[in-house]
Amino acid sequence: MDLIDNRPLNRVAPVCPELPQFLAKTDAARHWVAATGGRRIKGVCVPLFSLRSDRGCGIGDVGDLPGAIDYCARSGMELLQLLPINDSGLDGVPYSAMSAFAIDPAFIAIDDIPGLDETFLLHVSSVTAPFREAGRIDNPRVRRLKIELLRQAWALVRTDTLLAALDAFCADNPWVVGYAAFKVVKDIEGLRPWEEWASVAGLSTDQVIKLARATPDFNFHVFCQYTADRQFAAAHRYARSRGVLLEGDIPILVARDSADVWAERWMFHLDFAAGAPPDMYAEDGQHWGFPTYNWDAIERDDYRWWRQRLRTAQRYFDCYRIDHIVGFFRIWTIDVHAPNGRQGWFDPSDEAVWGDHGRKILGMMLDSTDMLPLGEDLGTIPHICRSTMLDMGICGLKVQRWEKRWEGDRKFIAPADYLPVSVATLSTHDCELAPEWWRNADAADRQELWELLGGQGPAPTEMSPELATTYLRWFDGCGSLFTVHALGDLLYAAGRLPGDPADHRINVPGQVGPRNWSWRCPVSLE
Repeated sequence: MDLIDNRPLNRVAPVCPELPQFLAKTDAARHWVAATGGRRIKGVCVPLFSLRSDRGCGIGDVGDLPGAIDYCARSGMELLQLLPINDSGLDGVPYSAMSAFAIDPAFIAIDDIPGLDETFLLHVSSVTAPFREAGRIDNPRVRRLKIELLRQAWALVRTDTLLAALDAFCADNPWVVGYAAFKVVKDIEGLRPWEEWASVAGLSTDQVIKLARATPDFNFHVFCQYTADRQFAAAHRYARSRGVLLEGDIPILVARDSADVWAERWMFHLDFAAGAPPDMYAEDGQHWGFPTYNWDAIERDDYRWWRQRLRTAQRYFDCYRIDHIVGFFRIWTIDVHAPNGRQGWFDPSDEAVWGDHGRKILGMMLDSTDMLPLGEDLGTIPHICRSTMLDMGICGLKVQRWEKRWEGDRKFIAPADYLPVSVATLSTHDCELAPEWWRNADAADRQELWELLGGQGPAPTEMSPELATTYLRWFDGCGSLFTVHALGDLLYAAGRLPGDPADHRINVPGQVGPRNWSWRCPVSLE
């Protein structure tokens, strides 16, 4: 899969000479040194589940990462960005995972588990063949099948030596114990939310863990995490050997029905939920259902859970996207039983403390690992959030279609003028790919961009692959230190994205359905 035009760029924004000195004085100075040295980085973003290969099981997994890393290296890209890789159950929604730590078992490469013979691997290939050829991921069916195959693999490779290794893994990673117990009981309870568990009603978390550890399934779930940990750590080492950075994704919030909330209830305000206030897009606001954090209690514990979460991620990634970074400064909070997000408030309520609140949490995150954090700061963001991020050396996100002089003439900001401490992109997983946006854009926006790209006369209503190539090459001259393209945009420009670009959208926020989080790359890694 070779899709990138590597001819010299028409216009590359120079990195200002004062930038290295500026970064060296920020809180993130050592993180910049560890990740990029302050040089400009070009990369690609693709969900791991979307990767397609001849060895796959109908959903991309860690065994596909070397091929994706090689693609980046051949194409002159130095970064591969993934969406969250945490256990997202059967529906595969990456931002509503069952654990902030555990890797999704669906992402385990079965053909890379030591001790499995050729007969079993041929069986795996045979039963997964129908899913391997499918256009989209059938998440519930593929995930159920993969769990069953992992159970069969566990039965084949289980030894006393492996059991001892699992015990050591639990000792080094205490979160695994609570997670495995959570999974055991959740299976017993028919996947019902933990607040509805009848079989362990009235028991403490420690009592439930003790009972779960005595079941055969407990070690199976530990085995999955042990295996995933080793496979992802190996992929990380391979990426480094190829000169490619791996970027992870750390969602700020945690699903209510998760191992973390069940085992660490003291960390959360379970009477409240996070959301968004009413705006022009949602007149009733938004009710996300995720519990909000009890930051006072977390601080008294020296942020133990957060530090452990980040240090676990550091085994697999060089940098990480912070989803909804503004939530560390203030978050819209509503009653958990409220019908919508209208009757809410910002927490903290005092706007004067928002800057210190966010700075303290981000400082803890920087202190915990060498990974470079990259903030997602889209939407209505208070000035104190972005000014604090810049002061600390943390990138914000620039999406070309939304980067305008909103308080001036409302024209597009030239990408060459983007703040260097930023990540620039044409599309995200939550919006249309560039050609679909072009088709649906306001005619004035389309005409303005057409002229910025050197077009003459009326702008075409459809973006051709040739125009998409021009658009990508023009945008690659942006001033941001990171330029990351959605794989779908690269495929379209190369003429390798069949059908309507709208069919290749990854997620439509606010909608639930089989087309969300099920996109598969139409081009095999081979």
